[in-house]
Amino acid sequence: MTGTALIIVDVQYDFCEGGSLAVAGGLDVATRLAAALRDPAFLDRYDLVVTTQDWHIDPGEHFARDGEQPDFHTSWPVHCVAESDGARIVADLDDAVSAITAIPVVRVFKGHYSAAYSGFEGVTADDTLLVDELRSRGITAVDITGIATDYCVKETAVHAAEAGFTTTVLTDYAVGIDAKAVAALRSTGFADVGVAVA
Repeated sequence: MTGTALIIVDVQYDFCEGGSLAVAGGLDVATRLAAALRDPAFLDRYDLVVTTQDWHIDPGEHFARDGEQPDFHTSWPVHCVAESDGARIVADLDDAVSAITAIPVVRVFKGHYSAAYSGFEGVTADDTLLVDELRSRGITAVDITGIATDYCVKETAVHAAEAGFTTTVLTDYAVGIDAKAVAALRSTGFADVGVAVA
């Protein structure tokens, strides 16, 4: 037991090419993560796999109002509406996650009625907060992957570190929106908030 969890953040169709809030490289990240999860040597590093999903029911101002342009900072196009196809995890990755039997898998849903960039704002199917789920399973360290490096991955990493988990962002398995913002995070931004990069 390593006490380490892999957190896969928001690798959903709406955040990948063809989605309503697409991030270039999203499908590639999904493919590479799926392959990694099928590699026993990679999976052996972990005691738990967590997936997070935006799962918006009525997130208020997070969605731009009808007829208004989103500002792409606090308001966004409609995306990841609960139960919609766009809210689904990319199928190949979801299949790889569903096939895991050696360790537990926890699915976390966030943003029902708010923006909720961080996975730590989400809950499991039985309404357990992610931080409580991790602690109850003896997790002390987390590796974070997914979409997008400069938004939900970053916020999840910041909250993980603030909660006392040893936190690493696996940059090979994450993709961002703004290249300059991602470069700054990799250079010093993550380190400044106690997050390692690998």
